[in-house]
Amino acid sequence: MSQEARLLKILDYLKQHQSMSVGEICSIFQVSRDTARRDIVRLVQEGVVVRTHGGVALPELQKVLSSYQDRLIEESTSKNHIGKFAAKLIHDHETVFLDVSTTVQFVAEHIQAKQITAVTHSIDNVAILSKRDDLSIYVLGGYLHTQNRLLYGPSIIDKISEIRADKAYIGATSIQPDGLYYPYEEDVRVKKEMAKQSDQVILVVDHSKFAAKSRFKLDIDYVDIIVTDQPISNEMREVFDQKNITLFECITNNSENGAE
Repeated sequence: MSQEARLLKILDYLKQHQSMSVGEICSIFQVSRDTARRDIVRLVQEGVVVRTHGGVALPELQKVLSSYQDRLIEESTSKNHIGKFAAKLIHDHETVFLDVSTTVQFVAEHIQAKQITAVTHSIDNVAILSKRDDLSIYVLGGYLHTQNRLLYGPSIIDKISEIRADKAYIGATSIQPDGLYYPYEEDVRVKKEMAKQSDQVILVVDHSKFAAKSRFKLDIDYVDIIVTDQPISNEMREVFDQKNITLFECITNNSENGAE
């Protein structure tokens, strides 16, 4: 089979499955890994796919990888409202994990509880909370990801595993009936470890995440509470009821009170 014919079949596969690994290319087309990598390079150069960790995907999925600042602006009114509501669930003297999420950032801005310990790898959460002298901040150290404004690396997960928290606030890129989804595998590993080390996991998400798509899955069983801004579908409501997940819908008709 010529490379051109193989590339067309790879694109047909992607239209059905959204992503494809190097191993799948080798197995389906009976080619070497070097050949598979050359096919990937050619498709990326043509601009019809984007490279992922271990393979390729259609460009549509990369919409979730827009810059942190762009995501912060999107649905900002809604996110502020959700953050204000969710922050009220934090009590004095608690230890709280704060994930890297534009919505979790709004939680940080609205925390009123005193003498808490905030654990985070978000440099924006640190900047917000450092303005207060009535709480402690534990920064999870690692390499700096400048675009997403976070620290990352294996040391992050190692440190989380050594900390016990009362609550963990996490975000999500996509929410589907079978779980939460994220663009990177490390996103899932970090959130899973935070969930394991916390007595209560609170997911804060705006309505757009229920229509979005992403790649790597976190089991929804880790979640105890969900705070969102608009009514959800009956299908999702049934899922949450079956999982005994408490749902808060911060619905408002006032443009100043938004949600997420």
